Amino acid sequence: MILKSPDSKQAQLEELNSLLTQANLSANQRELINKEIYMLKQGMQGEQNSEYEINFYLKDAKRWAVIHDLRIEHNGRVAQIDHLLINRLLDVFVIETKNFSADLQINELGEFTAWYNKKPIGIPSPLAQNEKHIEVLKALSKTLPLPKRLGLTLMPSFTSVVMVSNKQRITRPKKFDTQNIIKAEKILEWVTKTNADNASIGQVFGSLAKIVSPETVMEIAGLFASQHCPLKPDYKAKFGIKEPAEVPVVQKPEVQAIVPQVVTVAITAEETTKLTSSKLAAKLGLKNTQELIDKLLEKGFVEIVDGKTTMTEQGKIAGGEAKFSPRFGAYFIWPEGLIS
Repeated sequence: MILKSPDSKQAQLEELNSLLTQANLSANQRELINKEIYMLKQGMQGEQNSEYEINFYLKDAKRWAVIHDLRIEHNGRVAQIDHLLINRLLDVFVIETKNFSADLQINELGEFTAWYNKKPIGIPSPLAQNEKHIEVLKALSKTLPLPKRLGLTLMPSFTSVVMVSNKQRITRPKKFDTQNIIKAEKILEWVTKTNADNASIGQVFGSLAKIVSPETVMEIAGLFASQHCPLKPDYKAKFGIKEPAEVPVVQKPEVQAIVPQVVTVAITAEETTKLTSSKLAAKLGLKNTQELIDKLLEKGFVEIVDGKTTMTEQGKIAGGEAKFSPRFGAYFIWPEGLIS
């Protein structure tokens, strides 16, 4: 059964949209806020997709407790857990969800590589990331009033699971164990069959010895859920937005009319000759925008970070600028003569 649903991000969206109405924002601050709104909406969509797969099978399952979006702070460490599944054997499945937009490859050393446009980009291991979450959960468990049997505390056992999109293509190694990396649609099969098939006899008897009632499962899940510390971002501090200073009222003997001055803003030729990536690609006679991106990668003007094209310092020095549109998302503009 569902004990905790994901936290609503609506208040964060409303705060960000409210900040956009402030007149004292710089162009850069306004662009960063729009980008934050875009990324927040994308994250919300990813959470809804993974939540759907889990709820489809376990929403009404009385022998399971499901916790979505659990953030724990313990002994100076933080664990942001996407999903936590607990059964009557006190098996706790800690699920880290990833939505890669590229082909995923794992080598024999357990190193992860994402392939974007036939180019390999090393990425952090979600397995290693999830193991850190489990370490926080283990330490927290020792402080919770868990049930006892014959004077011994019934400690849960934790299993790491990385859940990816159903459309994700994965190249797996022959020796390095990747069975804990599954597609979302396989979650019920994995937690009820695959994991049980690989358990040792000792583990099976150990689990049977601590089997608890459905009510106790919910109580234990409630102990974990009670430790939830929702993140409250300080957007004003993040974007350097200061409160407008109060202007003292000065009494003047006479009210003088102020003649407005017309200020002419000069626009340099360089600013008017910068083109978007798609327009620059067309001007150079390239087949498509991706062909231009490949050339920019070769020259070091952009790089791929976590599957996204990011402008480098070298690209900025060359005259490139990163822009953001609420409608179309992030994009770049470049000097017309950047690539001859």
